[in-house]
Amino acid sequence: MPAEDSITNFLDALGSAAPAPGGGAACALAGALAAACAEMVGRFTVGRPKFQAVEDSMRAAVDALVSARADLLALIEEDARAFAAVSAAYKLPKATSDEQTDREDAIQGALQGAMRPPLRVMERACDVLEAASELAAAGNPTVASDAGCAALLGEAAVRAAGLNVLANIVLLRDADAASTARAKMAALEERAEALRERTMAAVHIRMGV
Repeated sequence: MPAEDSITNFLDALGSAAPAPGGGAACALAGALAAACAEMVGRFTVGRPKFQAVEDSMRAAVDALVSARADLLALIEEDARAFAAVSAAYKLPKATSDEQTDREDAIQGALQGAMRPPLRVMERACDVLEAASELAAAGNPTVASDAGCAALLGEAAVRAAGLNVLANIVLLRDADAASTARAKMAALEERAEALRERTMAAVHIRMGV
């Protein structure tokens, strides 16, 4: 299937009335796009005599981005499965007291499970931002703008995924689990913002603007 067909099909599904794919899948895709943009900067850098001094670090950055991109693409499906588990829990019978208890336990467990994919998106998108920062500072300056695109897309993936985490947190009855997730989310958002600022500063310097 041509790539444009796959993209069109995904966007059609995302824009439909179907509950999945949804925002979580879009966040993961944004992170994967960020990884690919940064990876391109690395590909324009490695193997070129002019950048021999940073060859090893650039190759390491490319390898890290290839791994992150694969993980982020896999998280598209993981997010859909997690959402399906929440939906299934809400559909459990609740006619008796025991059924209501079992249903609520299932819902709470599914909600905690549904937080994991977007939290992982946040983590891996931050890894992408780390690599983009390195590439912006030391990679081929002719594609510095692509490192900037990676930084902006990467931070967007982190912040948007944070909303998906929050949507589950507000429904949790376990206050400790909710507090832990909020703290992790906030730390990842702070990390993403700092990395985006560092990367964009390097991009502007390398572009001479």
